[in-house]
Amino acid sequence: MSNSQFVGQLKQNNEQINNLKDQFFRTEAHMSAHENRLSEKVDDFMERQNFDLKMHIQNNANPHQVTKEQVGLSNVINEEQATKVDFDSHLDDKKNPHSVTKSQVGLSKVDNIQQAAKVDFDAHDADLDRHITKDERSYWNSSDERTKSFLAEHTNDQSNPHKVTAEQVGLGNVDNVKQATKSDFDIHVNDTDIHVTKTDKDRWDSSLNATWNNVSLINGAQQYPNLPFQFSVANNELKLRGSFGSLPAAGTVVAKFAYKTSALSDIGAQVVGSYGTARFAYTPDGELRFDGMNVSNSSARVSFNASIPLW
Repeated sequence: MSNSQFVGQLKQNNEQINNLKDQFFRTEAHMSAHENRLSEKVDDFMERQNFDLKMHIQNNANPHQVTKEQVGLSNVINEEQATKVDFDSHLDDKKNPHSVTKSQVGLSKVDNIQQAAKVDFDAHDADLDRHITKDERSYWNSSDERTKSFLAEHTNDQSNPHKVTAEQVGLGNVDNVKQATKSDFDIHVNDTDIHVTKTDKDRWDSSLNATWNNVSLINGAQQYPNLPFQFSVANNELKLRGSFGSLPAAGTVVAKFAYKTSALSDIGAQVVGSYGTARFAYTPDGELRFDGMNVSNSSARVSFNASIPLW
């Protein structure tokens, strides 16, 4: 190789070396920048993780939803516990803080009275004046059996040994006569031939207490002032009395009643103040019809006194 070729080759090698250095420096700078960015991201991530971990550690609101069963306290209720001072004070309270009754401790039959001292009880137990002996008890028991026998005999005596009277048992007004059987009594109660009903009594009472009422005249008929035309009902009859002051034309209905009849009733009325008669008819529909009259004096009045059967 000539000298010039060697120099040329050396120059080319230097250029390639310089190019490689330049690429190395650029790569190193790129790697350094990337490393810095990665370090920053790692630092940020670690900082966030440390912060989240710190916040989680400081979280006292049970972030993992741990239950009392998981920590072995399933039987513990969520209520405020007494302090040691309060608990000790409650233990020392001898005034029945829980209001325990005598029934709850099996002493429901024990009365709240002072009990006798043992000395007093022994003295009472040894008092033979107040207590009986076995012999005394046997004697009295045998006497009691005899008394029971007499009592049983007396109790079984059905011949009125005490001579009790009817007055003493509240039956002084009861006669000693045979009573009717229930069937005979029921037959008697249901016998409507010999018993009256309330309707019967009301009808009879109304007949006894019958009153007179003025008739409302219609179609021009007028009342006579001093002797008004009136009606009353008694014993199933319609009673009519009084006078007319004036009457309309013959064939005119002068009054209507609520009482019906089974047939037409012809009625003759007396004329007062003149000779003659007036004719009326009571229809089955309860209408009183004026059928005319024969009089010698037109100023005469018609006097009514009639009974109309209502059956």
